[in-house]
Amino acid sequence: MTRLHLFLLLICAPFLPAQQLDLDGAIQLAKTNNRTLQNSSKDIQIAKQKRWETIAIGLPQVSLSAGYMNALKQATTVVPAESFGGQPGEFAELLFGTTQSANAGLRLEQLIFDGSYLVGLQASEVYLRISEQAYTKTEQVIRQATVDAYINTLLAKAQITVLEQNLEAAQQNLNEIKVIYENGLTEEENVQQLQLIVSSLLTSLTYTKQMAALAKNVLRYVMGMELDTPLTLSSTLEGLALQYQSENSDMLTLNNNIDFQMAQNDIRTKELLLKLERFKSLPRISAFISGGYDGYNQEFLFTQPEQNWFGRASFGLNLSLPIFDSFQSQAKRQQAKLALEQSKNEAANVAQELLLDESRLRNEVQFNLENLQTTANNLALANSIEQKNQIKFKEGLVSGFTLRQAQTQLYEAQNNYLTAMQQLVVSKTSLSLLLNPVTSKK
Repeated sequence: MTRLHLFLLLICAPFLPAQQLDLDGAIQLAKTNNRTLQNSSKDIQIAKQKRWETIAIGLPQVSLSAGYMNALKQATTVVPAESFGGQPGEFAELLFGTTQSANAGLRLEQLIFDGSYLVGLQASEVYLRISEQAYTKTEQVIRQATVDAYINTLLAKAQITVLEQNLEAAQQNLNEIKVIYENGLTEEENVQQLQLIVSSLLTSLTYTKQMAALAKNVLRYVMGMELDTPLTLSSTLEGLALQYQSENSDMLTLNNNIDFQMAQNDIRTKELLLKLERFKSLPRISAFISGGYDGYNQEFLFTQPEQNWFGRASFGLNLSLPIFDSFQSQAKRQQAKLALEQSKNEAANVAQELLLDESRLRNEVQFNLENLQTTANNLALANSIEQKNQIKFKEGLVSGFTLRQAQTQLYEAQNNYLTAMQQLVVSKTSLSLLLNPVTSKK
């Protein structure tokens, strides 16, 4: 039945309806299915387990031991014979113990004080926070990558539509000019100029279709989809550009920025490393209590009721205190101090870089808003110029070369307008990710 279901799925796959996705839906799908983000989420789970592992070091540790020994050949001990009434200078051979023995014991250990353990507890919390911040940062990267891939796919789709329209119009002009040329009413050069336009548009259309397929595969990859999954984008480039033209009134708050938080967390990490080196000079104290039973016999009778078992129990304390290590610990503390200073400098650099990024992205967004309006006006002008030259060309007032220049100018204006919309959405997304506070936690 499983093979039958798989076969039917493969047969019906080309006829399955394509999934309709707007930009917000694509972002949510990427957050759910992106494998890099899933691995980052698992890092948080690993950090939680690591934290419990560290906590468990300071909790009671219980161990059970058991052993059995069969002395196939007992060891012989030689002692002075005079100790047992023999002659001086002679030795007596003795056998101690039994040929078989068994034992079982239980040991309880408890850490009382260890400076390194206290630092380790704090470090485990920081490690968990690092994993959570790494997840948030990865989520932002995936969001930006999804927007980029989605917009690039829309851009390629819009370029294909424009190229197909231009190719249809250029092919119609070529067919008309061929008829006029065959009647001897125009020069061959005019036909050749239009053939160049048609050929150039065909090449551009083929290349753009390939790029559109690649862009859609990149989008599928970012969203964690199989590359052969049917996919249709419901958002439009024009609609998104209009949506992203609104002003962004948010201001940058460093403490809410994930990059700044990660820099501050790095300072905390370096402080704990310095603290660890200092605490290593403190004593380590632990206690234990153990007990068990031992049995001895010449034969294996340990499972019999008549076997004698001898109990034992003990309690003790262990103290470890470093005295002198040839200034090794001092060198390590100095290294930790220098690393802490470096981390503070890096955090200051991150703060300045974020402020610079805010200024740069605001200027970039403003430029893209103005550029979108400029390219829209240029497109209208280029379209008007091309239409006028179309009329003049058909009336024989301009050459094919002049018409080709006007059409090339129009095609460039069309591409600039589409690119301006794409750049606006991408830059606005980058600014939003920089300004918006961090809310994601796993």
